[in-house]
Amino acid sequence: MRVSRFPRLTAVVAAGAAMSGVLAGCAPSSPIDRDSSPSPSASTSAPPPSTKIVTAGPQRDEGPVIRRFPLLQGSVIEGWTAGTLGDDSSDRVPGPSTYWFDTVANVGADRAAAWAGQYHADPVGPPDSVAGALRDVVPSDGFVGGPALDRAFSSPQWQATVYLSPTTGRVVVLGVDD
Repeated sequence: MRVSRFPRLTAVVAAGAAMSGVLAGCAPSSPIDRDSSPSPSASTSAPPPSTKIVTAGPQRDEGPVIRRFPLLQGSVIEGWTAGTLGDDSSDRVPGPSTYWFDTVANVGADRAAAWAGQYHADPVGPPDSVAGALRDVVPSDGFVGGPALDRAFSSPQWQATVYLSPTTGRVVVLGVDD
């Protein structure tokens, strides 16, 4: 009778082969798309339609705004609010949160018009997902925006969607923490 020189190794290899067969039987035959909503485009569009849970604001101090969107330095901050995306139900699985930060600032008509030209902004609809506490300071129409303007306000941490109103000088920035 032949005695195996590596009984433990043989047992481990056999167990691993058996488990891979069991796990392969559990895998779905095709990938499942768990997110039925379309992915947001890089152009000016509102963040995904998740529920905004307000954790801060409305406030008017400029520090938090300038840290996230330095181009607004020297602007009059008309308000900002911040929070997390999702729902506030207690049965949700714990894990990382996606943070949002909305702000409205008055940069003046001249600066707004300069940005509209510099970043090749085109007419867009009004922001539909701005936090409720800021809706009173958001102009009703006349917005421009686009991918170049969004990129100018974005950073490695914050993805910005920018709505610029050249006639009022107001800028609405909807930021999502990447």
